[in-house]
Amino acid sequence: MRALDSARAEQSAEVTATLLELQKCFEDLVVRGVKSAGPDDVKHLQALGEEFGRSGAAYVARVVDELVRAAREGDDGAARALLRAQTASRVFERVLSLDAAVEAFFDGSELAPARKPKQELPALEDRAALVPLLRELAEVVEGLVSSGLTTASAATRQKLDASAKEAARSKLGRLSASLRYVNDELGRFLDESEHFSARRLAFFLNRTWLISRGLEEAIAEEDRAALSRLLWQTAPTPVKSLSVVTVGVQKRALLDGSASFDFRFRVVKGSAELPTGTRLVWSTVFSGKKGVPAEAFLHLPQVQKFNPKLLLDPTEVLVTDAAVTLDEFGSGRLMLGPKSTVKPGPPFTAWESVVSWDPKRALERARAHQASPLDLEVELQEELVVTDWELSPGATNPNRREQQIFPLRFGALELDATASTGPDGEELAKALKGFLKKGAKRPKLYGLLHYELCRLVFQPLSAFDGDGPPKHLMISSEKIDLASLMKTLDFS
Repeated sequence: MRALDSARAEQSAEVTATLLELQKCFEDLVVRGVKSAGPDDVKHLQALGEEFGRSGAAYVARVVDELVRAAREGDDGAARALLRAQTASRVFERVLSLDAAVEAFFDGSELAPARKPKQELPALEDRAALVPLLRELAEVVEGLVSSGLTTASAATRQKLDASAKEAARSKLGRLSASLRYVNDELGRFLDESEHFSARRLAFFLNRTWLISRGLEEAIAEEDRAALSRLLWQTAPTPVKSLSVVTVGVQKRALLDGSASFDFRFRVVKGSAELPTGTRLVWSTVFSGKKGVPAEAFLHLPQVQKFNPKLLLDPTEVLVTDAAVTLDEFGSGRLMLGPKSTVKPGPPFTAWESVVSWDPKRALERARAHQASPLDLEVELQEELVVTDWELSPGATNPNRREQQIFPLRFGALELDATASTGPDGEELAKALKGFLKKGAKRPKLYGLLHYELCRLVFQPLSAFDGDGPPKHLMISSEKIDLASLMKTLDFS
């Protein structure tokens, strides 16, 4: 691993600053409507496009120039030009960030050829019936981007909600999820909520448009490979039994009271399909109630008749009659069905054997990944373990007010250790501030690493002191009054 040289780091900082400014322009135009673009907007976009041209990003400069022309002339295609420019800048950012990751992880040794991702090609039968839905969705997005959110209404939300449900019924999970995010942000805008995010809205509107237009084109051209990339579907593999231990838990707690948890597992007793050491993640989501701590939901039974709190114990967990979906690197997602069982197993003590990090694996994944405008930054998460680290005090992220950044140095790597400023980041921020105290221990930290705007972004999840069990940094240790909880939730 090595650090970027100062000249390259300075150049990356300049390019990412221009990218951020361009994204803010896009977000503003999406909210106001590209039809509202005035001379000052056009002049600013033109200057940013010229800056990309000087940086060598000729394609980004060209699509921004096309947007400038369409906006200046009041062209009916200005909305599409904006969406195309968003797409190009998004791909450019992902390529830059992946290059920065490869540069950070590369140790100078000879590299093996990049591994090509496997593709499962879906059938095209009955896909043509989706074309009217896809075309209509793309036109709805273009209409919103053209006129802005002032034309959005409750009827718009109802239409998008119906489309999301139709997409889900048609097994277009990626499209359905994007529509739900768009609808949520529209709701916040219409309610004049302080939590409305133009960044999220612009991203998921663009994602909805890309998937809709892309699927429509793939169906028309009978391009099964493109269809596979857009659908992002992987066939699950049945698993009769396995034993796992939890090495980390990621918590998301929203202001509306809902919460979700991602449990990160290591297989300690597996099979030929799932060997010992396989990384798995299992997720659970709760549509909760305001005023109820997120951890309280871990006490509520799942369909399989177990409480997720069980997964926080330092024991093996025995799982039967489940399924997994694996990526080309052998990591996967655990899926539980109605017949699955989840039961506590014997105490686990060999924590040192399951918490490790291989920089070569991270390098290989970053090199093999094909950058796409559909990428979420966190979709290429890498599990990272840091030792002998140095931490600096945190500060609010100037580009994302909902996030704190604690600079963390691990060897030659400079990481942005992050914690949300919302309810899901309270425990983690408290733990990180505790590590800054004089004389505080610096335990081994396990967490998730992703790449964003040429930075390595790290979210710590757990701390390991020696060979002991993990301390889950995002989970509150406060006791839950179950009787009060049941009264508060009122299941009647």
